[in-house]
Amino acid sequence: MPKLQGFEFWSRTLRGARHVVAPMVDQSELAWRLLSRRHGAQLCYTPMLHAQVFVRDANYRKENLYCEVCPEDRPLIVQFCANDPEVFVQAALLAQDYCDAIDLNLGCPQMIAKRGHYGAFLQDEWDLLQRMILLAHEKLSVPVTCKIRVFPEIDKTVRYAQMLEKAGCQLLTVHGRTKEQKGPLSGAASWEHIKAVRKAVAIPVFANGNIQCLQDVERCLRDTGVQGVMSAEGNLHNPALFEGRSPAVWELAEEYLDIVREHPCPLSYVRAHLFKLWHHTLQVHQQLREELAKVKTLEGIAAVSQELKLRCQEEISRQEGAKPTGDLPFHWICQPYVRPGPREGSKEKSGARSKRALEEEECGTEILSKNKQKKQLRNPHKTFDPSLKPKYAKCDQCGNPKVSGFRPHATKASALVGEQGGLRTRGSRCGARPAGFAVWPKVAWMPQDSSLLPAKPLPRNGVGISLGGWVRERHLAWGRSPGLHPGRGHLAETFPAWPQEWCWPQAPELSCAQGNRCVFSLCRGCCKKRASKETADCPGHGLLFKTKLEKSLAWKEAQPELQEPQPAAHGTPGGFSEVMGSALA
Repeated sequence: MPKLQGFEFWSRTLRGARHVVAPMVDQSELAWRLLSRRHGAQLCYTPMLHAQVFVRDANYRKENLYCEVCPEDRPLIVQFCANDPEVFVQAALLAQDYCDAIDLNLGCPQMIAKRGHYGAFLQDEWDLLQRMILLAHEKLSVPVTCKIRVFPEIDKTVRYAQMLEKAGCQLLTVHGRTKEQKGPLSGAASWEHIKAVRKAVAIPVFANGNIQCLQDVERCLRDTGVQGVMSAEGNLHNPALFEGRSPAVWELAEEYLDIVREHPCPLSYVRAHLFKLWHHTLQVHQQLREELAKVKTLEGIAAVSQELKLRCQEEISRQEGAKPTGDLPFHWICQPYVRPGPREGSKEKSGARSKRALEEEECGTEILSKNKQKKQLRNPHKTFDPSLKPKYAKCDQCGNPKVSGFRPHATKASALVGEQGGLRTRGSRCGARPAGFAVWPKVAWMPQDSSLLPAKPLPRNGVGISLGGWVRERHLAWGRSPGLHPGRGHLAETFPAWPQEWCWPQAPELSCAQGNRCVFSLCRGCCKKRASKETADCPGHGLLFKTKLEKSLAWKEAQPELQEPQPAAHGTPGGFSEVMGSALA
């Protein structure tokens, strides 16, 4: 049978689906898809699957697709994330017999997608996307679809959609938000972008974004002209959204638990669904929230659901005839949850303070989150004062810290010689220090010549690398000048003053194993890659690619040329044939 395309694929294979459940990681599993189909959903997507893992791991394929085959769960589209054409096609070939189409995820805006280089972070690599979709369109027996996010510019979004259509995409789902619109910055989705895409392409288009109830679905279909509407958040809070109903929360919870008993899934999925489904009710019955978080079995979750049902029914009997107060209806009714947007402006006007701001203001001693309270129970001396947090320089390339330790700068050399003489060092960190003490790490630089050492040096536990006549030594204690407060830790003996030039000469030229003196201003990992590529040195990280190459070339030039062995004359004992002949004789 030839592969159907475009509107023929939508009308015949997908049966003209208009109500669509979105692909949701750990949320659109088989049990939830079946529940949604019972309440008006006409098409479902699997959770996003990682193409590379799907290809190499048979257990991953079995757990996420092969064991979830169900005749009731059709039509079904399997979604993959990928950034390699060959890997994407290999994964799709393994999945095509279990679904009606393969979808390429080009809409995930999360940080994990950025690190893995897939989802919405591929939307600027049009050549790569063209190759991926074209190859899949040629090799697969089922159509290829795409789910995308929009660009800020409508015309660029239209050109993006036309490029995907030309490459072989047979159905396009357009989420009307940019990849920067996520979490508290989500805001409203742009139906104008979706409408422009629908007019510009000749394939079916699904709209995604701003869908909280059936009225939103109908309005979106009317305003944008799309073939179908996809829901994610709205479906999680009310699986009966496409029916236009708002049933009691325990009604859908009990039905979902019955499906899970027939089609098991991880308990974390079940718990996450009930947290969404009961979101508003758990704001009232917070004790049940804690119980739901603690239970370890499906029967335990069912018991929490029964308790929630009883409490809500008691509340209903007490409030019979009462009308809902506030902007929301009764909390025991399935209803949408509107994610709060950025509140910086309102905070400034109302004077409201965030919890983190309050924690910083109170130095983390009176108002702490539960997570911080647990940390403080494990370590009573732990403080959350932001002023005490270490400040790290960042790598110019990857943003990771360049330094994991402390290193004094050359400008602090004068601090090494106190007013009354003597080198003071310490290896422990503390707060206020008396005058004359120098902040110093456990690694100090001292003269290599033993004749320059003072009469009573600080105790030490070994000598390290020698650079330019200076030796790195590890100190176990810190010293003081006479009459100064000793501070904490083991106290070293007082010794005569050193000349200032002994303490920190040529500090900028000394190496730093932690990266503060990196010639490229990078962390060690990035520095190593760049130094290796450019055959350069970085004394700050101890990378000597250029020096080692020069030494290797100099050594080769200094070696005498290997003389080629002279061929043995005919008949001489050195001849190979004669030697072998004598050995065999």
